[in-house]
Amino acid sequence: MKFIVGLITAVVAIGLIAVLAIVTGAYNIAATVPHSGFERLILNNAMVYSVRSHSGPDVAKRWDEEELREGFQEYNEMCIHCHGAPGKEPSAIGKGLHPEPPDLTKVPQRWNNAELFWIVKNGIKMTGMPAFGPTHDDDTVWNIVGFVRRLPGMSAEDYKRMEGQQPAGDPQEHHHH
Repeated sequence: MKFIVGLITAVVAIGLIAVLAIVTGAYNIAATVPHSGFERLILNNAMVYSVRSHSGPDVAKRWDEEELREGFQEYNEMCIHCHGAPGKEPSAIGKGLHPEPPDLTKVPQRWNNAELFWIVKNGIKMTGMPAFGPTHDDDTVWNIVGFVRRLPGMSAEDYKRMEGQQPAGDPQEHHHH
């Protein structure tokens, strides 16, 4: 019984301290202040478990060259600012975010196809990762996933070559749905 009373007291005390830190403004929400190890642990685990539970079973998928090219176009237009690309640093926007956007030449192996699809479609709260589902159909989201899957094996030269293959301002090439 003593243990339960002690536990309840501790939980209430922690709750009060958290509320005080919030209402007094003591907790610094500046993006220039990195998360503590404890915050990182909690937020990272919350993200991983949430993505796993919401994304459903994995999907085996193959992408043809046309789909990968469309995925590249989307990535090069919207994702590169925060995540960078082989031979390309993230922009000032990506460098100013905390938590830091992951380097996608290293991270995709950690997520399966269904999880990557869910992340791109739904975004991740409090990270700066936007949801592309409201503005992009599922086929387009899948093409982005296919391209992101290719990033780990891609050299800076490969990426440059794909950029070079982009027809400059050809309206036919862009978004044919």
